[in-house]
Amino acid sequence: MARPKSFEPAVALEKAMIEFWHNGYERTSTDTLATAMGVGKRSLYDTFGSKHHLYLRTLTTYIERAEASHDLAVDEAAHGGLRRIRALLRSRVQAPGCPAGCYAVNAVTERPDDPEVLATVSGYFSRSRDLIAWLLRQEPGWTDAEAEQRAKAAETIHHAWLGLRVQARMGCPDPDLDAGTDELLARFR
Repeated sequence: MARPKSFEPAVALEKAMIEFWHNGYERTSTDTLATAMGVGKRSLYDTFGSKHHLYLRTLTTYIERAEASHDLAVDEAAHGGLRRIRALLRSRVQAPGCPAGCYAVNAVTERPDDPEVLATVSGYFSRSRDLIAWLLRQEPGWTDAEAEQRAKAAETIHHAWLGLRVQARMGCPDPDLDAGTDELLARFR
């Protein structure tokens, strides 16, 4: 008869996400993961499968949280496309112990040749660009006839957003990130 789990898988997954987010895939050993998660290696493998499978689950969990935080920031922002885009660009995942920056950016830059990581992050980035394009339609002055121009603007804003995430990871202070966001969006008024 199997013993009941002596740990909560969702809590262990959260701890693994923070460990990978801090140190990346390559620098995080299964021993380090087991210790951080408070589980034995056998339990880690039985519950989550391989290290790679656990990594993908933490990445998916991060993206789900990121998209929820993005949606909340947009919903709570004052109306107007650019104001809501500003809220989107300055939103962040809130989790105890999480570092600054973006776990998805870290993952795809560390593992660009991993097709599963690439597909997961590419899907997230595509949805983010679509959200930015949709928000641009809310801004006065953008018409449906300018769909191609709006798509290019959304792409530009998205690229800048990725740069802001890298700057956050490097320790750039919030006032500087706010100023960079405001300068970027001023170009689209």
